[in-house]
Amino acid sequence: MLGYLAALSKACFNGNMELLVCFNGALEKGRLHEWVKRQVNDRQTAQQIISHIQNKGTPPPKVWFLPPVCMAHSIRLALLRFHVGIFQSIEDHHLEVIALCRDNGIHGLLAYDSDYALCNIPYYFSAHALKLSRNGKSLTTNQYLMHEVARQLDLNPNRFVIFASLLGNHILPDEDLAAFHWSLLGPEHPLASLKVRAHQLVLPPCDVVIKAAADYVRNIPDISDLEAIAKDVFKHSQSCTDKVIRFKRAVEYYSQASKPPHFPTPLCEFLNTTGNISAALWSLQATGLHSINARIPSLLSMPTRNHMDITTPPLPAVAPEVLRVAEYRHKGGLMYPYIYHILTKGEIKLSVTIEDEANNDLPSAVQLFRPIRQYVYGVLFSLAEARKKAERLAMRKNCLPEYAHVMVKEWAAYKGKSPHTPELVEALPFREWTCPNLKKLWLGKAVEDKNRRMRAFLACMRSDTPAMLNPANVPTPLLVLCCVLRFMLHWPGVRILRRNELDAFLAQALSPKLYEPDQLQDLKSELVAKVEKMRQSILEGLNFTRPPHPPVFPLPPPPPPHGMPFYHPTSSFYPLPPVMPPHGRGRGMPGLQGISSQGGKLEIAGTVVGQWAGNRRSRGRGGFPVQVVSVGGPNRG
Repeated sequence: MLGYLAALSKACFNGNMELLVCFNGALEKGRLHEWVKRQVNDRQTAQQIISHIQNKGTPPPKVWFLPPVCMAHSIRLALLRFHVGIFQSIEDHHLEVIALCRDNGIHGLLAYDSDYALCNIPYYFSAHALKLSRNGKSLTTNQYLMHEVARQLDLNPNRFVIFASLLGNHILPDEDLAAFHWSLLGPEHPLASLKVRAHQLVLPPCDVVIKAAADYVRNIPDISDLEAIAKDVFKHSQSCTDKVIRFKRAVEYYSQASKPPHFPTPLCEFLNTTGNISAALWSLQATGLHSINARIPSLLSMPTRNHMDITTPPLPAVAPEVLRVAEYRHKGGLMYPYIYHILTKGEIKLSVTIEDEANNDLPSAVQLFRPIRQYVYGVLFSLAEARKKAERLAMRKNCLPEYAHVMVKEWAAYKGKSPHTPELVEALPFREWTCPNLKKLWLGKAVEDKNRRMRAFLACMRSDTPAMLNPANVPTPLLVLCCVLRFMLHWPGVRILRRNELDAFLAQALSPKLYEPDQLQDLKSELVAKVEKMRQSILEGLNFTRPPHPPVFPLPPPPPPHGMPFYHPTSSFYPLPPVMPPHGRGRGMPGLQGISSQGGKLEIAGTVVGQWAGNRRSRGRGGFPVQVVSVGGPNRG
């Protein structure tokens, strides 16, 4: 991915094109029902992926690809590294992107959303069809020709706003329009028999709805009389008033999106002449329309909302300086969007991850890392300082302190939890120390403020130990990894990480050669020492049962129990092998007092990944057995 982004940015630069990438950083409560549907579908796909891997033992089909939750953030950081312009929306992603293009005279928009078809951008290109040649010199895609769409639909472009509003969107969902769509087809239509199936109603196919809706909009006598249009559309629906209001809002939304540009002078060109950009018609497809097999709940005449919100207490006041800095960093893509959502809205949306829901032993990722988020909430709302003030006030009044409880709404979908309702999660302060208020912590420029910021991060990760801040023990680029691994060890009950899994994480983080079996025998003796220091730093202060020291000539180890115990932090990372008299020369490793001249093997997580040969046995002497050096596997002599 990193190589592709580098080649893409280079191709645009060589083609004299300025690239500006827009990320969706808006919470968009108005589109929450769309997000809920997407999470339900993604959760089903995730379980299909897990089942396929367990049953087939092969990679899942590409059509099941689910992007990791951190992908957008990783791409954003990579583009910043390649000096590509970044913009991140705040309230309404579509309108803000359209306004950005309009106000800056951008020539072209590359996207994959039908809402942009009405935005009066000079050139609208398909992101789905974007291809970069192997040599990185040719960039091709397809252009959407809206005048050709209008010609084939026989529809005046000035009626596109009404047309888009009646196809289904985030303001007026397709569920509320399904009865209208079926009425356009009529009872004599060949698809009318599909209307009712097992007490559920299905939507007509997209192409049929598009053609029928275009015919309806074409024959509207007066497109300015929205009241008359809405009453005719929803004449067979109950609660018609609510749908009429939302229809007018949809028309207003698309009218705002289709305003002409303010500045005709271009400031940058996007996808201009590099490569061969072919022009091709697409069919105009509204957001949210499904295939003929899609199912929707019955009672379509009633307003349908598949999520239920919860009212929370008002959020604590945030300093204006902090909000200004947060908005600046958010717009520039310099900050994870969750932070701005929490400061301004007090809620976040957590997307689905690929997890095995059949496993009852391990918690979901949302549950596992929730304590970290609770401490982050406490830092963002300066909870420690607020509680300190409450305690001082209580002392003056000689009464018990009254603490304000800050609740954050988390929208998520995982095992046992649907995305239709949020969870109320309480912000927590640190117990070990009083964290400064967010203004001083975030904007302070003194050395002490920098140290406090680092301590706040480590405290959120439950990794506020001296060894974590020692670069000799934990290299700075691997600090986050070590903190995450240490936090996972804090989980009560079942052991999240076993010893061999912890060793594998650390060893692969230090040496990319572990991905190349042919080079494993050339591993430096120093890497083992670094893994040992990192492991001891991670386990510092954690109390785990120490297994008995292996005997000099151990018996074959029994199968490991379900929760494999860890060695105590003060114990050796690798058990020392028995001392053997040197026979000839052999490669030495720190911590190993001798390497058998008869050869040996290197194991990682129980798998032999390398071996070395020894000298011939001396005549009249019995040779020692082949020595096995195990990294993360069972202890062997």
